[in-house]
Amino acid sequence: MNASSPSSDSSTFQCYAGPDAGKRLLLSPHVRLILGSGSQSSYILSDPFVTDQHLVISYNGEGLDFQTLDNQMVRLNGTPATAGELIVGEGDLQIGTSLWRLSRPVVDDPPAPNPVFSEPFHRITHFAGVDQLDRDFSLKSIFSRIGEHRTDEDIENAFTVGTRTTTPPLDAIAASWPQPWLFGRIALASLVIFWGLYIGVAQFGNVIVIPGLLFVGAFAMPFACLIFFWEMNAPQNVSLYQTVKLLFTGGILSILISLVFFSNAGFLSSWLGASSAGIVEESGKLLTVLALMRNKRKYPWILNGMLFGAAVGTGFAAFDSAGYAFVALLGHGSIDDALSSIVLRGILSPFAHVIWTAITAAAVWRLRKFGAFRWELLQEKAFVRLFLVVVLMHMLWNAGFTLPLLPAIFGIQFKHLLLGLIGWIIVLSLIQEGLKQIRNAQKEGRTVPAEN
Repeated sequence: MNASSPSSDSSTFQCYAGPDAGKRLLLSPHVRLILGSGSQSSYILSDPFVTDQHLVISYNGEGLDFQTLDNQMVRLNGTPATAGELIVGEGDLQIGTSLWRLSRPVVDDPPAPNPVFSEPFHRITHFAGVDQLDRDFSLKSIFSRIGEHRTDEDIENAFTVGTRTTTPPLDAIAASWPQPWLFGRIALASLVIFWGLYIGVAQFGNVIVIPGLLFVGAFAMPFACLIFFWEMNAPQNVSLYQTVKLLFTGGILSILISLVFFSNAGFLSSWLGASSAGIVEESGKLLTVLALMRNKRKYPWILNGMLFGAAVGTGFAAFDSAGYAFVALLGHGSIDDALSSIVLRGILSPFAHVIWTAITAAAVWRLRKFGAFRWELLQEKAFVRLFLVVVLMHMLWNAGFTLPLLPAIFGIQFKHLLLGLIGWIIVLSLIQEGLKQIRNAQKEGRTVPAEN
């Protein structure tokens, strides 16, 4: 599918001055959004003078209707107001200390692919059957909030989304690119814990902390990557509890299913060697996602399926890494070998199992949409193409070759980085498609089932 241009009945609400400068929303008629600094808002603002839920906005086709909450104040063209209408191209709205204006987006030919992700990745995304990233896609914008100061209360509030009382209604979902930041805090905290345990072993020779060191090392980076997918789940309808539960149950089940496959498909290992894991393990992980989540009708979004796949992939990756580190410890009797294994696999984890299963699960959910799951979906060309891409990436990852003239750096092969980059291009394309799915559902006025 080709990326589409903004529709003629939409408008862009963009901040051009103040702490929120550069932020923008593409608004469609009758979509209601809550703006504020709290995690319960549809779109989160950074302005320090904005409250948790500051105002409600709704685009009516000609202007932006707004109503402040809890007697908060904004300024419409310099005049204090609690309600009113901002007309397209006329004046501005001051929210906190930031100035926002409403304008018509340029409607022209479909945007050209982002030049950063042009050839040869265009061919890859074309074969995989996913969209090219839009011209205005910006990694800088997505990760712009990582360095912001956060209080303990901010972090606590961020963890509360996804419950029955904190899931936003469809018309309040912000279908613009999320700006995740929590995953960075998780990664940093995990690294601090890992370093502390490492000091206990290296400096004090305390072998008691070795199991904890291996456990934290196995889960640190995969879990931080999973939190990224959790934050990118724009519908905010999956709680952290459900995500962690799927991590452990899905991780264990996917390993067991893969072991059953391996034990009954020995010819694959004798024929393909380590590359056979691409077929066996990707099948096992996807079947795990389907076994646990396929009948959950209240999770119809592509981004939901991607999160479920990432959770199962995280569990598989963490248990797998812990096993390899334990084997290195037993086989060589050296903690250094075990640490080298756990650190290397931790660094590479965001490029492997987590995103591979996220892609294949998202491929199913993009076909399932709001309907019931049917096994026939796995025969659809749109799914088969993505699944084959993932299997091929996994097989190449495990294959015993390196790219000529491109040596390994600190034990990391260049081919792994290249395969990881390809995987993330597909992930970002699917996230973009997931956001478009939400916007289309908002325009159609769909109703998401509340129960399974």
